[in-house]
Amino acid sequence: MKVGLKVLKFLPLPLWFLALVSITRNPIRFFIDLASFYSFYLMLSVSLNLEYGYTGIPNFGKVMFFAGGAFVTGSLTARLIAPLAGVNSMYLANYKLYNVIVGTQVSTFFAQRADIAMLTFLLMLILGAVVGALLGLVASYPAIRLREDYLAMTLIVTGELLRIIARNYDPLICGTIGVFVPDPFRWLTGLYHDLVRTGVMLGIAFSSWAFVEALVRSPFGRMIRAIRENEVVAEAFGKDVTKVRMQVLMVGSAIAGVAGALYAFYAGTVQADDFMPIRTFVVWVMVILGGAGNNAGAALGALTYLALDRTIVILKRYFTTPFDINNLSYIALGLALVLTLMYRPEGLIPEKPIILKRVRRANKPGR
Repeated sequence: MKVGLKVLKFLPLPLWFLALVSITRNPIRFFIDLASFYSFYLMLSVSLNLEYGYTGIPNFGKVMFFAGGAFVTGSLTARLIAPLAGVNSMYLANYKLYNVIVGTQVSTFFAQRADIAMLTFLLMLILGAVVGALLGLVASYPAIRLREDYLAMTLIVTGELLRIIARNYDPLICGTIGVFVPDPFRWLTGLYHDLVRTGVMLGIAFSSWAFVEALVRSPFGRMIRAIRENEVVAEAFGKDVTKVRMQVLMVGSAIAGVAGALYAFYAGTVQADDFMPIRTFVVWVMVILGGAGNNAGAALGALTYLALDRTIVILKRYFTTPFDINNLSYIALGLALVLTLMYRPEGLIPEKPIILKRVRRANKPGR
């Protein structure tokens, strides 16, 4: 009976999706785009949940680590493969002006060499994770010892700092015009291309979710919960709170960096202004909506918010507003946050205590 009630509680979400599909012009494209965006935001929400939900780190600079993975992917993918693709060195010398030509030629090369394309894809994911982790390490040194409110402000500032550097430093991602990113799945064609790419991205996203879930159920996960609840007591038991927080921030930032690399390949272009602070707040809404301290809640929160956002995108064709219709998503974002905090502050799936097997056995009747 309890299982049935739990299923009924979440029944409106699939019905919502069915209603959206019925009014969209291309249902297959709708699901492909939704699944692609879900893969990015699932990784971001789960990484933020690790930092804030389990450890208590108010990371309001999440977009910086997401951007780091995207920037390294946009900056290096075409440049690394251009010599193999036989790109004219003149184009590389004037990369800001000719980056689209270089990227197009590299994509054509990928269409002929699937092995190199997939190796490049894997390399960029690894570099995205490394850059994200390094940014997390750098950001943690001045910030991690601060009180929570000052820590939040510091991370917001550092997030904007990277975006401004990328916007004004042309060699990184060609400044304000952005950079073209070659498609490593170019060796596939038609709908098969989109389905395989989306499947790979979802596989990576759910693998990240499974990794974080295993991490928080390990002794390390119990330790970070203890730090979140009372860091003084944790220190009294010999735990290095500062070191643990740095480790958590690096792991969460590495996951965000991989998400940024996936986003760069999906979008096909990287621009600095794609990484405004609003992306951080969107991820925060997802975590709060789904339930902080619960990875299933973070995953559901991401899906619920994206369903709301896609609803607005589809329905805005059918009505007009006295303000810019594109701002309707931000209004919905704020409204969802306020209503959640007022009526269900624990989220759609609240945090549950982890009961060890030996404790569960000890509490069985008859023992």
